[in-house]
Amino acid sequence: MFMTAIHGRPARSFAVLALVLIGMWLAALYLGLRPEVKAYSNQPVSDALSGINALFAGIAVAGVILTLFLQMHEAKIMGEELEKTAQANLEMVRANVRMATRADERAVLDLFQTYCSEYFQVVKDSSMSVLIPCVASKDYCDFVVSRLFVADQLLFPPGCWEKVSRVSRSRSLDEFVLQEQRDRYKLDELINFFTLLVGLSNSREAIARCDFSYSWWRPLLWMIAIQQEKRYAASETVRKYATPLYLKAVVQGLDEIYGMAPFSTDGQLWDFFVNHPKLASHGMDERYRELAIGRETIT
Repeated sequence: MFMTAIHGRPARSFAVLALVLIGMWLAALYLGLRPEVKAYSNQPVSDALSGINALFAGIAVAGVILTLFLQMHEAKIMGEELEKTAQANLEMVRANVRMATRADERAVLDLFQTYCSEYFQVVKDSSMSVLIPCVASKDYCDFVVSRLFVADQLLFPPGCWEKVSRVSRSRSLDEFVLQEQRDRYKLDELINFFTLLVGLSNSREAIARCDFSYSWWRPLLWMIAIQQEKRYAASETVRKYATPLYLKAVVQGLDEIYGMAPFSTDGQLWDFFVNHPKLASHGMDERYRELAIGRETIT
């Protein structure tokens, strides 16, 4: 019933308008037929109807002008509403960015607390127990890098113990082999930790203000990242079963966050590596110095 009433209103309005128009035409016709009107016009009916037509034409023009005015006014109102909506959306986006930034900053603080925790000290010590022997023996480093992939893994090289023993806390090769696998698992945790840290892109300033000892980790992580990339490129079997590499992107991101000068070639990296004063104290394998001669571009 309600819908019938709504649809009935335009019909009633049209009927009233039609009656008014017919009434005006009949009134004009009636006036044109009056005898006293003939004193003022030779064609009173025609003149009366022409006047009505002129009136209708004027009303039509006025209607067009009014319609244009109303459309312009409506467009202005719509534009203002759209501007308000756009401004509201912009404020919402800014608020979301601020919330995301605060969330990332909170995450950075949480990661920093994790980094300083007693548990993570074990992770750092175990990682160093792998990385420092990698500096002392490139054969052992190649073995560690191969174990980062699921395919084409190398066997442990017993011959590396002569060099590794100079920097290892283990008292024998058997003790070292028994412990180093557990230490490599902790190295995976360390790499994943820095990967999560770099992923908090909205809080780079917060990361830079926290001391994650990156100056200590930087040459060691670069050593693993470059060797990992070379093994990936050299082995079709590795590429077939491996997930995409990300470690080099992680250390590049950390370099940028901490304002470190980027390496443009492998040669620059290995020059930095072999001349690093801290690494030199670990009895660096001479084969790394041979790598410093290369000039391959780091992409």
